[in-house]
Amino acid sequence: MARSPSPLPAPLAAQPFSVADSDAHAVPRGRLRARDLTQPFRAVRVSASLLAATKDERKFRLLCEAFTTKMPARWFFSSATAARILGVPVPRRLEQFELHVSSLTPHERPRGRRIRGHSAPRATIRLFEGLPVRDPAELWCELASVLSVDELIQAGDRMLSENPFRLATMQQLAAAVLRHGRRPGARKLREALPQLRERVWSPKETTVRLTIIRAGMPEPENNKPIYDRSGRLVAIGDLVLERFMTLVEYEGERWHADARAVIDVDRFNALSALRWTIVRVRKHHSRADIERLVARALRANGWRP
Repeated sequence: MARSPSPLPAPLAAQPFSVADSDAHAVPRGRLRARDLTQPFRAVRVSASLLAATKDERKFRLLCEAFTTKMPARWFFSSATAARILGVPVPRRLEQFELHVSSLTPHERPRGRRIRGHSAPRATIRLFEGLPVRDPAELWCELASVLSVDELIQAGDRMLSENPFRLATMQQLAAAVLRHGRRPGARKLREALPQLRERVWSPKETTVRLTIIRAGMPEPENNKPIYDRSGRLVAIGDLVLERFMTLVEYEGERWHADARAVIDVDRFNALSALRWTIVRVRKHHSRADIERLVARALRANGWRP
């Protein structure tokens, strides 16, 4: 019967570590070849059980943490990797188990398994939850080379949102676009910038707002408080067209499964009593469906194209 590997020191068992870290804890080199450890990068180890027990987003985070154990100070996460670390939405096609890593050194591109290297000598590095990432405003410009205009608007809306925290201001994004100049994605950035809005709490809200506006309907206000006649807060609506007493709500996939469903039913009943029209949008609705549903509600409340 094969012998069980000797226990690792507690600091190494709970997080990724470099070979240099294991040397500092006097762990024999032979111990690093045991089956209970994985090697995501050269000279880096992670407990296999730690990796197996986590979901995809946590695995991505562990991969980032593992690489930081060997990153020099001049390297940082960039592109889609930095976006995911910051909570900026990127499409599924960019959610891969590879890391975009940039260097401040001209012409140096980090290399290695699972690494896509870039050189960005003029970049600004920020530390976010212990991980070095590119400055959010600069990152938005960098993403223009891989995102569509609408995907850029979703990403920019998130950066401007205070929920859960603001990553950049409109002034910072505009200044970054100017510095970006004529580099790849410049046209898309100029097109997307004036379409960004604050107080957007989900990418789907962005999609619905753009659909409404591009269909020639009035622009809704994002996550606007709605009060009754006595001044009591009744709801914070996703997309509010107050002049026409119309509220457009995007219901995510968890809507029927969590406690919010009960809260929303009571909230919708209260709004209906105040004569608000509520348009409920879900994943299966197409852009044409959204246009039809919102236009019908607006016309019923006095809007004329």
